[in-house]
Amino acid sequence: MIKVVIGTEESQFIPQRVLEFSIRYHTTNEVDIRCVRQIERRLGGTKFGFVRFGVPSMFNYEGKAIYLDADQVVLSDLQLLVDSLDDQHTLALVRDLFGTFGAKPVPKRNETSVMVLNCAKLKAWNPQTLFNNVVPNDVTLEPGKIHYRDFMWLKWMDEEEIQLLDSAWNHFNILREDTKLVHFSHVASQPWKNPQHPLTEFWSHWLVKTIKAGFLKRTELLREIAKRHIHPYFLRYIFN
Repeated sequence: MIKVVIGTEESQFIPQRVLEFSIRYHTTNEVDIRCVRQIERRLGGTKFGFVRFGVPSMFNYEGKAIYLDADQVVLSDLQLLVDSLDDQHTLALVRDLFGTFGAKPVPKRNETSVMVLNCAKLKAWNPQTLFNNVVPNDVTLEPGKIHYRDFMWLKWMDEEEIQLLDSAWNHFNILREDTKLVHFSHVASQPWKNPQHPLTEFWSHWLVKTIKAGFLKRTELLREIAKRHIHPYFLRYIFN
């Protein structure tokens, strides 16, 4: 059983379902997928940024688990991702990122939007206390506090605990022959919000596959368009 947690929010319901379908489409083994919304107060970034740090506790600090943001599409078997984390490290992620965020290249950093976690080694990640010292990026730091951005990039962790993944597991807004996961990270330009995105046809392809497989209802897509969570461009996939 491959354990997967997807950090999500109300406005990401449709891309979340497309992601879920892409996981099941490509993954041979059984998958336990949990879609989780953040209950803590938002301090920056997305509304589900803290969800990833609750993954070990969700599985009683046992075994390995994968964390993914909702705004992604998987193009490879997640068993390969799970197996990539060795026994010497606590977690695995991509640092040498490729692609763009908005109109700019993505900077190198510990990117936590895709992670494999050894839950048994992360018992210190207690969601009840872990975020107590995290403050918004624009707040002047006091002793013992950490900015949200630095917290999300794991600057508080020992680098020796972190294993680096093949960058193909987190390609930002690009699709290459070696891409294993596409991440539509820039909210304003996500294809379901802005059909001018260069990968709109690619994402639409997976949307249609998700609908045809019965994993997403056309009425659900219509509902999300009415809520303005999805661009009216995608009405064509309801009536055609």
